Amino acid sequence: MRALTLDDLNEAVRIGGANSLTERIEMVPAGGDESIVAPAKYTNGNAATYVIENRYIDDKACKTVLIDSKTSHANRLEKTITDAMKDDDGLLARMPRIRVTYRTDSGERQFLDTELPHRAFDGHIRVGTHDGQPTSRSELYTAARNCTLDNLMPLFDLSPDTVAFGGWDSTRSRNQLRIPSVFGGEIVGVLAVQDDGDPVVHRAGARVDPVEASIVVANRKDREKITEGADLSEGTKKKFETNGKGSAIGLGAIPPNAGNDVLDGVAVSRTLCIHVLSFATLRSFRFGKGKEGDAAIRALIAAVILRAMVGFNADPVLRANCFLNEKEAPTFTLNGRFGKDDVELEPLTIETAEALLRAAYDQAHDKAGIDWQGQVFEVQGNPEVLRNSSADEE
Repeated sequence: MRALTLDDLNEAVRIGGANSLTERIEMVPAGGDESIVAPAKYTNGNAATYVIENRYIDDKACKTVLIDSKTSHANRLEKTITDAMKDDDGLLARMPRIRVTYRTDSGERQFLDTELPHRAFDGHIRVGTHDGQPTSRSELYTAARNCTLDNLMPLFDLSPDTVAFGGWDSTRSRNQLRIPSVFGGEIVGVLAVQDDGDPVVHRAGARVDPVEASIVVANRKDREKITEGADLSEGTKKKFETNGKGSAIGLGAIPPNAGNDVLDGVAVSRTLCIHVLSFATLRSFRFGKGKEGDAAIRALIAAVILRAMVGFNADPVLRANCFLNEKEAPTFTLNGRFGKDDVELEPLTIETAEALLRAAYDQAHDKAGIDWQGQVFEVQGNPEVLRNSSADEE
């Protein structure tokens, strides 16, 4: 096997090149086959649920569980970029970014576009201010929002992360730019239980209160005295002041629960982490820099995604009670097109991915004038947003 090179990326981002680059990682529960893992939770009405679905794996249909979704997985790659920016580590730290700053009594709270759910089009950016005027009236920001796939350069200058991972300006009154994601990643588990039975482990742990097992406050005035001065969400406070049950605010014991409405995890016989970089999608992006310049920017975007992907591989944190280890080295495959054999490549490491990114950046600098110096588009968060925020969900 050989390593992925900049020449490979340059060929792939041009018409007729490879359609995709795929990485597959076999994973196992860190505690062994006997352990369960906690998949991603979704809502089903007022209840939580796991996503159980059929997949075609090893030439047969299998019942699987979604451990990490495409959207969530992209965010995990973006965390690599965010961490690099905050730690001033490597070339990712030099990427331009948008930063929203909220001023609070306890100091500033700052959020980068790589952290916000809608990236450059996030509501925290749009309702904030830039240089003393509404962000949406800024010439730079307006130019970025007015982009099309025929010329994404103004947005790429402001937020390359949004171009790389996709975005949709869905709340705008017109010209809603929609950028398809170039990267698709997910983690799926093949359920150990393949029959029609319930594969979910239903249980929740107990809580012991050394003061008293049960605390119920009958007097409403006493309830108000207890909550007075306590830092409680409005929903929590209202619930306790309505029924007086101490469990609402973390008082008293909670017995173990094995009801069908509580979810603890599932047993899996196999777990797959799948990463796909779509060159076919990337080839639809233009930047107004001519044929060679546009291709160089596409290669740079691919290299950014690969560097972020390797960053996740090096530190694959998911969630509580979902501890996975790699069973073996990843398989890393470049699509061969039209029935030709795919090219199996050496898996990237942080060092080789960083070197590839630097080479792609130097090329984009020379051919398209890309100049990353850690530029920050500063946005002051709207104080009314923070003033009216709450930990309660709508």
